[in-house]
Amino acid sequence: MRTMLFGLALALTFPLPAQQLTTATNDNPTYGGYAVGWPASVLAFRFTASTPVLAAAQVFTGNQPPASHSLEIRSRNATTGLPDQLLGQPGTWVTTHTRSFQGAVFAQPANVTPGQDYFLVWRVQGMFHQHSVSADTEPSNVPVEVRASDGNTWHAQAQLPAKFRLFAPYAAGSTGAVFGTGKPGQYGVPTIGVHGWPALGSPLDFWLGSASRNTLAVLVLGTAIPGGAPVGFADLYVTPDALLTALTRTHTNPLSGGIAATLMVPNTPTAIGFALAAQWGVFDPQAAAGFSHSAAIGVVIQ
Repeated sequence: MRTMLFGLALALTFPLPAQQLTTATNDNPTYGGYAVGWPASVLAFRFTASTPVLAAAQVFTGNQPPASHSLEIRSRNATTGLPDQLLGQPGTWVTTHTRSFQGAVFAQPANVTPGQDYFLVWRVQGMFHQHSVSADTEPSNVPVEVRASDGNTWHAQAQLPAKFRLFAPYAAGSTGAVFGTGKPGQYGVPTIGVHGWPALGSPLDFWLGSASRNTLAVLVLGTAIPGGAPVGFADLYVTPDALLTALTRTHTNPLSGGIAATLMVPNTPTAIGFALAAQWGVFDPQAAAGFSHSAAIGVVIQ
């Protein structure tokens, strides 16, 4: 799901290092029924550089308890074809349970040569996280060379519809703290968060977790209502200027429902300084009045 971001005022924000999208491979909402972890605890996705500096990256994962994963850029050995020298320094993040694009800013950006091939290397902590591949039936799939390692040797190679994003350096935007109070449902109070960096021309992924499974969810987009506005069956912390609907997907370990909605920031200077607040609502038969919801969160674009 993609839409134009709206301008709005947000009172309390925290600065984050923003990045700007430069490469998006198999960037669609589908995913394959595959998991990663031992004995393939390290995955490498081959790509051709399109910009001289890479500052961040994302893969598509989730479906397990939070764990520390890392991403890094490595050169491609001209003789063996394997991942070789580390470029820059890795970036680390703690995964979220909801399947979504998620990743990290590199501790040191990687300098690369446009037109040459490199590897995005993903180091997985734990087992059975969602593999970053598109569904086999997705017609837009583009095959990618993927190398697998147990952490010691590169022991496998395949052509897969790998999903990943690469980002160039860009000025900082801001993401606000979660505010308001959620309403519990079948799996407790639904959670909300944002993956990505609020930069022109870049995607933001608003994710929903701990929700009812395989049911309708609504992402409310608009202006922040810091004190909330009760509407009987829910408390609104966002003015409903726009609504995006989606069906939650079943997640395991722990069992619950979740979904992520991707919003693309327009690549226009008029978006600078714009802000957006978001809140998830869930039609949950086991919640009071059949409806649960998350708290809210906001971003301001740079």
